Amino acid sequence: MADKITWTNEKRRLGDLIPWEINPRQIKADQAKRLAQSLDEFAQIETIAISPDNEVYNGHQRLKVWQAEHGADYEVDVRVSSRELSEDERKKLTVYLHKGATGEFDFDLLANNFEIDDLLDWGFETSELMLGNIEYIPFESEGDGGGSQMANGTKIRIVIGPHMFDIDDRDHIMHKMLIDKSVETVRGAVLEMIEKL
Repeated sequence: MADKITWTNEKRRLGDLIPWEINPRQIKADQAKRLAQSLDEFAQIETIAISPDNEVYNGHQRLKVWQAEHGADYEVDVRVSSRELSEDERKKLTVYLHKGATGEFDFDLLANNFEIDDLLDWGFETSELMLGNIEYIPFESEGDGGGSQMANGTKIRIVIGPHMFDIDDRDHIMHKMLIDKSVETVRGAVLEMIEKL
């Protein structure tokens, strides 16, 4: 078993930091602009996590934005691991830091305590704020065929805001197409479709 990892605070030149070639996290131009604004207004809040040999584990987007703005000689705070992470540890850490381990927004609290225009300026999409958390309610009884999880009925019923659609599905084609899809996949497809309207 590998040694337990500890972290120390140090400083490094941006030019000495080595990005991970297969970093799966990307940043869009508008996101980079907001990140630059955040760094200008609040300075460095989060450190860049690196190996003892300066390989970046977390903070690639901050590194890109700072390098573009300040150049290679600019010094930043970093967290240095006590040992190099294996490739599997590095992949796992990346996913843990950015998917599922960092919590989610409570859209009711956002709606009641924040200004919508501010949230849009700070990076939220309109569809996120309109729909918030879509509650998933499994429909597993036979009923009249109106449930999206139905295998027995003749239709799929979709209700979005003021609109309700009954889609003919006598041969259960839609049901078969969706049965193996995750809730997140279907939710994402619905949000994407609505954004295109």
